[in-house]
Amino acid sequence: MSADVADIVLRRAGPADEGTIRRWLVAPHVARRTHRLFSDIVETLGEVLRDPDAGLFVAELDARPIGLVHVYRAHGDARWAGVADVTERTRAIDFLIGATDMVNKKLGRRMLGALAAQVFRDPEIDRIVTCPHADNWPAIIALKRAGFREKGRHPDQSLNAMYLTVTPATLKK
Repeated sequence: MSADVADIVLRRAGPADEGTIRRWLVAPHVARRTHRLFSDIVETLGEVLRDPDAGLFVAELDARPIGLVHVYRAHGDARWAGVADVTERTRAIDFLIGATDMVNKKLGRRMLGALAAQVFRDPEIDRIVTCPHADNWPAIIALKRAGFREKGRHPDQSLNAMYLTVTPATLKK
C-alpha cells in the first residue's frame, strides 16, 4: 500500500461522532449530491452509531475526522437488486468528504484506497460496488483513480446514478 493511502485511517463511527456526521450531511457540498445515499442511516443515526456491526466508518487524516464511509452487504439490498453481478461476496459503499476545507484536495482517492484495502482483507469479499450520483464528477473521478471501473448507469433510474465496481485485481495500490 502506498504512503498516501496509509495516512488515511478508518475507524468505526461511534456516538461521539453524531454531531460531526450530522453537520457533514447538511453541508452544501454534501447535501447536493450525497445526502440521499445516507438518508436511511440519518433517520436512525443514534442507533446506527451504537451498533458495532453497522459498517459506518469515520475517515481521519492526521487524527482529524474528514469523511464518512458506509460499507454494507449489496446482496439483498433493494438498491442492488437489479445488478446481475452482485453476489453474497459483494459489498457496497457510500462515502463523502465532510470537512469543507478538505474538499478538492484529492483525498477521495486516498480514502477509497484505504477503504478498499480494508474491505478486501476479508478473503470472502470479491467485489465492491457503488453508485454515485451521475453529476457527482469529483466522486466518479476519485473512484476511477482508485481502480473502480464504470459499468454504466445504475439500473434503478430513480437514483440517477452511475454504477462502478472494483475487485482486488483492479484496485490501484
